[in-house]
Amino acid sequence: MQDDKTVFKPPVPPPTAPDADRTVIFRPGLQVFVQDGSGKTLKDYFFMQGFTAGRGRDNAVVLESGDISRHHIEVKRERGEWRLVDLNSANGVFIDGLRLERETRLTLPALVQLGNAGIFLKIQAAGQPGLSELPKPGEIPVSATPPSSTTPTQTQQATDKRQLSREAVRNRLMSTEEAEDAGEYTRMVRTLIREDRVVRSKKYNQWISVLAVLFLIASCVVTYQRIALSNARTLAIDLFYDIKTLEVSLSRSEITIESSAQLLEQMISTLAQDKLLADQERIKAEQERIKAEQEKIAAESRRLAQERKRLQGMKAKYQEYVQEAESLRIRFPTAARYEEELIAKVAREFGESELELPDDFVDEVRRYIKYWQASSRMPQAMATLENNGYAQAILAALDKEGLPLHFIYLPLQESNYDTMAVGPETRFGIAKGAWQLLASTGEDFGLKTGPLAATRNYDEQDQRFDFNQATRAGAKYLKLIYSTEAQASGLLVIASYNYGQNRVREMIKKMPDNPRDKNFWKFIQQYQIPKETYDYVFYIFSAAVIGEDPKHFGFKFNPPLLSAVAKPG
Repeated sequence: MQDDKTVFKPPVPPPTAPDADRTVIFRPGLQVFVQDGSGKTLKDYFFMQGFTAGRGRDNAVVLESGDISRHHIEVKRERGEWRLVDLNSANGVFIDGLRLERETRLTLPALVQLGNAGIFLKIQAAGQPGLSELPKPGEIPVSATPPSSTTPTQTQQATDKRQLSREAVRNRLMSTEEAEDAGEYTRMVRTLIREDRVVRSKKYNQWISVLAVLFLIASCVVTYQRIALSNARTLAIDLFYDIKTLEVSLSRSEITIESSAQLLEQMISTLAQDKLLADQERIKAEQERIKAEQEKIAAESRRLAQERKRLQGMKAKYQEYVQEAESLRIRFPTAARYEEELIAKVAREFGESELELPDDFVDEVRRYIKYWQASSRMPQAMATLENNGYAQAILAALDKEGLPLHFIYLPLQESNYDTMAVGPETRFGIAKGAWQLLASTGEDFGLKTGPLAATRNYDEQDQRFDFNQATRAGAKYLKLIYSTEAQASGLLVIASYNYGQNRVREMIKKMPDNPRDKNFWKFIQQYQIPKETYDYVFYIFSAAVIGEDPKHFGFKFNPPLLSAVAKPG
């Protein structure tokens, strides 16, 4: 009857490629058994070179115990002998009851106690089967299971040992230090591995260098684009407000010339009546004065015409700056991007800085576009505009006054282009006609309002119901606001038109008197404007955006501004 421990030979690994090591006996490895205090084997291992044991997962022998240090011991082979090293463990290492100070030669077989946890490592030599010798029976007790057993546990143990053996071979070949007992074949393989590492390292370094250069170039490009974008944007904004300043100056001068021309006509009319008198000398003096005034007006008109040409050149240059700024922004064309471009264009046409659009402005315009899309009001109004030829009359009046042509959408919001429209009675009076002019405003710009001006009735004598005359008066009124309080801010003009000329002036006068600080963006930031006026501005603006490309937004009418394209000049 056998002992309580059965012995068997370590598994023989399958044949491998020829190696110089196989011409002699294999050097002995280690067989390690983890045992408890009663001598019961808990785990067993096989190592070729050495191992470490401890609580840490990176050890070859992992011991789950709080009394065991993370890295407790190391067993290594040096100068042909096995050495046991205490890795500064907290609870010590003991051999035959004696505590190991630091390092000692390990005499095999040995029973090593780790700390006070009752955990032992039984370490003994296990020579791999070679050409001259096999381990003798009784040298390597492994478990109580006979070697011929085919139980799952025994099969798993054999598999684990083969896997560990392959790992040991890998460590032998890949280790930075060459083993003293390495054969010629092993040395050759290690040399090839080192050479391959050098080649791979060079390639990796080359790729890293290339990537570093590309990253540096990309960083420089991004930095340059940011600086160039900032410069282009600054130049464009500065030029934009120079344009606005010149527009205000030209509009005021044109208003002055028009007033002077009207006074001159009155002088000529008065002089014609005075010819019936006998004072010929006074008549001659008046004629000379009139002639001098006419020459002044003509000279000023020529100057303004030259300034208008210069203004067009500045606008063209501004567009170049804007396009340069846009080209430096990496953006892909999409339907949403197309709409953003339309919104920016309309803002520019209304005299607002497209490069300073408020963050939520685009989304707000889209919201009002949806309101138009959900209603039949715009298609019906645009049919009225087209069928009656009103577009040409409006565009001609706006162009004559040097105003943005997109003001064509203002009477859309006022009356749906209805010449018979009559507004509600207010403390300022009753607005009438397509432009919804108050009687006082109409009279200021040359309209006769008739005897029924104070009632909500139609009056054929009231010129506010005459579309052409009302359009000319409306354009003059817009120009007055545009060149004075609004400082060439088209959206501020629209807000003023809705507010009422006198009411809005008090609010606008508090703002700095220059286009850079007096515009619609600053106005809505400084004042809480009524919802009625807020809606009024955004309905007109969103209608102008739709009018740029009605089909894109689901409408069937033709763009109203197309009728201005064929206009000469």
